[in-house]
Amino acid sequence: MRIRRARPSEAKAQAPWIASMEPWRSLGYQMGPLARYLGRMGRAGHVLVAVERNAVLGIAVCQPDFLLGQFVALLAVRPDTAGKGIGRALVARIEQATFAKRRWLYVSSDADNHKAAKFYRKLGFSRLARIPDLISKGRTEILWRKGRS
Repeated sequence: MRIRRARPSEAKAQAPWIASMEPWRSLGYQMGPLARYLGRMGRAGHVLVAVERNAVLGIAVCQPDFLLGQFVALLAVRPDTAGKGIGRALVARIEQATFAKRRWLYVSSDADNHKAAKFYRKLGFSRLARIPDLISKGRTEILWRKGRS
């Protein structure tokens, strides 16, 4: 598996499978707007993909300059490849780049997504806050933070 920056068209092409899975589906993510966002972030150089044999296995979108650090705005792994270290590898690459220049790395997860909470805790993130209605009315996001060691 190789991790690299995504081409804008490649980033945009990931929208259908991301929008079809939880928690994005129940949060109201739509394929069209998500594809445009991924393409825009890809053009800005803020999208990484984990690739094996030209197939994208996972994707991460980062938002720079967020509270003295960087924010992982989206992290998704194809369901058929979950549990194989792809998400961990994407986050490790983001940490490496972030902590070379910045103090903090942030991410958020839906409060009902207990798998994500367990994943981020395992990676050393600490829970900072609950943010109601951030992405969708009636849903709460958990903000996580990890510091440079």
